[in-house]
Amino acid sequence: MKKENVLVAVLIVIAVGGILFLNSSKIPESVTEAAQESLLEPVSVTLSSAETGTIGWKNYTPGMAMAGKESKSIFLYFHAEWCTYCTKLKQTTFKNKKILEYLENNFISIQVDSDKEKALAQEWRVKGLPTLWFLEADGTRISSIPGYLDATQLLQVLRYVHTKSYNSMDFQDFIKQG
Repeated sequence: MKKENVLVAVLIVIAVGGILFLNSSKIPESVTEAAQESLLEPVSVTLSSAETGTIGWKNYTPGMAMAGKESKSIFLYFHAEWCTYCTKLKQTTFKNKKILEYLENNFISIQVDSDKEKALAQEWRVKGLPTLWFLEADGTRISSIPGYLDATQLLQVLRYVHTKSYNSMDFQDFIKQG
């Protein structure tokens, strides 16, 4: 859904709410107070990652639990505010529409600020930033990649992990298959 469509939908909801509010005095007394309130309940609009242009990041513990329930692989991203290449990832790779869609459809994306969650960074033996971990849905570690990846490189890795090709071939053979 395009931004314009979302804006139109929000404006319609606001207009309908305003009309209902202005006409609330005209509602027959036979309509209960609960029914009046239900007419004015807010409408929830959920946008996909590709529509918002951002990854739907989860916190560590709830994200790990969600991955198990949804049987999705895990993309675990360690970063810090001061990290230059983390900023570059956020501004380029993580804004790429193909990356956003692929992560949303196939992974639970978890981000960890290694300065704020030092124990987790130590548990995962993060030595440099950014560090990208790839896990199976049950939390089994597949592999990690330190450093920056552009969108093309990350998409290849995500496909390799999602298709579980790591069980039958190394990454270079996967890339050669195209």
